[in-house]
Amino acid sequence: GGVDAIAAALGCDLKRGLCDRAWASEERKESYGVNEFEYPPPKSFWELCKDALGDLTVRILIAASVVSLAVGAGMKSHREEYGYLEGIAIVLVVFVVVFLQAFIDYAKEMKFRQLNSVKDNYQVKVHRDGKSVAVPAGEIMVGDLVELAAGDKVPADALFVEGSKFKANEAAMTGEPIDISKSREKDPWVLSGTSISEGSGKALIIAVGSRSQWGVILKTLIVEPSDTPLQERLERLVLLIGNFGIGAAVLTFLASMIRWIADSAKSGKWDGTLVLEFLINAVTIVVVAIPEGLPLAITLGLAFAMRKMMADQNLVRRLEACETMGSATQLNADKTGTLTQNRMTVTACWLGGKVCEQVPPPSVSETFSDTLCQSMAVNSDANLSYKDNGTVEHLGSKTECALLQLVEQMQPPTDDTQTYIKLREKFPVAQLYHFTSARKRMSTAISNGSGTRLHVKGASEIVVKLCTKMMGADGKVSSLTTPMLKEAEAAIEAFARQGLRTLCIAYTDLGKSPSSLGETPPESDLTLLGIMGIKDPIRPETAEAVRLLRGAGVTVRMVTGDNAITAEAIAREAGILEDGDDGLVLEGPDFRKMSDAEKEAIAMRIRVLARSSPSDKLVLCNLQRKLGEVVAVTGDGTNDAPALKDADVGFALGIAGTEIAKEACDIVILDDNIKSMAKAVLWGRNVYQSIRKFLQFQLVVNVVAVSLNLIAAIAGIKELPLAAVPLLWVNMIMDSMGALALATEPPSPELMKRKPFGRTAPLINKHMWRNIIGVSVYQLTVCMVFMFDGKRLLDIPCKYVAASGSVAAHYDCHHQTLELNGFIFNAFVFMQVFSEINSRRIADVNVFANIHNSPIFCGIIALTVGVQVLFIQAVGGTVVGPAIGFVEQNTKEWITAIILGVIILPVGVVTRLLPLKWFP
Repeated sequence: GGVDAIAAALGCDLKRGLCDRAWASEERKESYGVNEFEYPPPKSFWELCKDALGDLTVRILIAASVVSLAVGAGMKSHREEYGYLEGIAIVLVVFVVVFLQAFIDYAKEMKFRQLNSVKDNYQVKVHRDGKSVAVPAGEIMVGDLVELAAGDKVPADALFVEGSKFKANEAAMTGEPIDISKSREKDPWVLSGTSISEGSGKALIIAVGSRSQWGVILKTLIVEPSDTPLQERLERLVLLIGNFGIGAAVLTFLASMIRWIADSAKSGKWDGTLVLEFLINAVTIVVVAIPEGLPLAITLGLAFAMRKMMADQNLVRRLEACETMGSATQLNADKTGTLTQNRMTVTACWLGGKVCEQVPPPSVSETFSDTLCQSMAVNSDANLSYKDNGTVEHLGSKTECALLQLVEQMQPPTDDTQTYIKLREKFPVAQLYHFTSARKRMSTAISNGSGTRLHVKGASEIVVKLCTKMMGADGKVSSLTTPMLKEAEAAIEAFARQGLRTLCIAYTDLGKSPSSLGETPPESDLTLLGIMGIKDPIRPETAEAVRLLRGAGVTVRMVTGDNAITAEAIAREAGILEDGDDGLVLEGPDFRKMSDAEKEAIAMRIRVLARSSPSDKLVLCNLQRKLGEVVAVTGDGTNDAPALKDADVGFALGIAGTEIAKEACDIVILDDNIKSMAKAVLWGRNVYQSIRKFLQFQLVVNVVAVSLNLIAAIAGIKELPLAAVPLLWVNMIMDSMGALALATEPPSPELMKRKPFGRTAPLINKHMWRNIIGVSVYQLTVCMVFMFDGKRLLDIPCKYVAASGSVAAHYDCHHQTLELNGFIFNAFVFMQVFSEINSRRIADVNVFANIHNSPIFCGIIALTVGVQVLFIQAVGGTVVGPAIGFVEQNTKEWITAIILGVIILPVGVVTRLLPLKWFP
């Protein structure tokens, strides 16, 4: 029965709206629901903790802590109160990592909810009981009759009832940028989440909240993130290191057991507690082999990058997206709003027989300016809305708004009222002839003294042929000659080749009054004022951002719903297409017709995909990922959500983007600017580089510690030089400090001159292997020399113990071993301190470059040294020190340990000079 029958069934009068307080009926609310949307709930803090516990490294640490605590419990009688120390230390590491990761994730999610809170508190005009009242959007009911005008957001699904030039912009739902005319007969559907682009009218609400189209999509929006390229590499690395650690632990345990069996058989004494000692040492080796600091380094690096990226207009929703951007090789970007300003602007014009590249034209007479501005102001239905933040919102036809902005530029307002509004008040419309697709022009008649002036604008190639005269820039009217007409037509063609949309502006003075005009406008014998070239200009920073991204090895690709000519012109202006490139300009319909094999063959060569739909963007994104690329995608519409979800990194536009696009993305670009994406790449690479630096530093610690204890066990040294607690101290304190120091270094612009890491590049490259092997060999050599001959080299005597009661005076040579082990531990730590400095650079020889720009790094190095001095002297001088494997050091031992640490720096320089071909 159409709109009337539905209105009757809903109890709505199409003139008066809902009556008799039907809108407040609880029965109506229960039947049709309320206008509140159900967004996917954010994860709770404990859910985020559970996610953090899923990390492979953390799971291995938990297993190691369980074994260590169990063994420690069994050894408590033998090791007094220190049996649980190793297990407790590991548990502390796990707690720090898990809670820090969960806290950062929780804080960023809360920030996102705050910034992206759905603006459901806007007011909507609604007819109730025959009165027009404003109510919050959340109070709209099914059956309400709402008033909608240009610029309004549609609060719920509705049917068009009546209106004038009523058009809806459905790009948020369909991805199509074309405004859709609404009528009761052909297309009455007005969808929630869309906006009214032109005209005004009334609509009947038929679905609200989660039952509307917007609500249905929101309810089903579940984004399951896949592992990032870095996560995949780290899992492989952790498994490799874990296997190495387990192998070394098994060998250590077997070597100790064989020696224990041999010694026990020889002496006839079988001390079973030693077996538990051997097991503790083996577990310690596994714990040391696993880089506990790694999850912390990644979390700290990403959190630091996330905070800095926020200042660069990137709101990171998924922490891992920070580093993924460092690996990105492809960026599929929207044109409108990302590469361009999302504001139609007059950028060129043909006036008085000349092309003016400068807009507004600098040298025109007052007469010409007044006539042109009058024509552009009154022959228009559009409006400009000035916001408090200085931006201008276009209401109505975007091309008409561009002309209105030109009016404001040519004749700036002298007070708070815009010039175009004053002109409309001064010259009220007497007769209006709307634009039609058949006429391709719009005309407006105004009173001109005793006669009428008819202003005409429309398709240039049509209107220019209706002109017989032309007004020059000096304000004088002359005959439009054939050569001049050809020049005008040539200008129209030239503007079109540049991707400009052209409009011809003309007028004619009629001798009769406006009331005598008929239904057909007398559009003949026109006087040509000018031809306007209009486009959505690229942002001033776009070309530089594209140049930066291309220099960084990221292929930038434009995916747009615009036509191929305009898209190609913008792409060339932005630097996406350059002469000599083998890049393709392809249209969506042609792309869709291709076979899968044909699409794969050209997926990487496409630079511009014009007239494309969001499904084309999704297909292209998945094709590139299938080919091994790391893909970033931008999107603003609701149906961009699948592409944003499937891409390695999805960027949603913060200003133009819908809430659904923001829910599905990884990063929200708060200023809709491609320059912000270039900064995201820089920070992503810095995170990746920081993790590599930390790995280089951490693996040296692990290789040396595990190898040294393995060699000591095989050599039959009963007390390992690096005991369990000192090793965990190194891993937990030094590595955590190292993680913080290396993860918080600011990025270098040089990172944007390197190629992307991609999906397949090894996490540890040849330069890193060279540094790890070179520095590890030096450290291991130093530790082994002192392990086997340190007592003589350092001249450490046995400690004289005076007689006490029944115990005779004697020399305690166990103290000698503890002092030596304390020295090896101290030297080992100082070698790590300078190894940390050495790890600031991977390939560069100058490791001190820009260190003055890294106050956090310098502060942490100083803090690490201070904490180590305190630990050795304070703990080593108490009963706890000997129980956990060391005693305090003397001045000679301190100086020697520091010198051995400093030597790391020249060793690092020599190592970097070795040929790369020697390393894996």
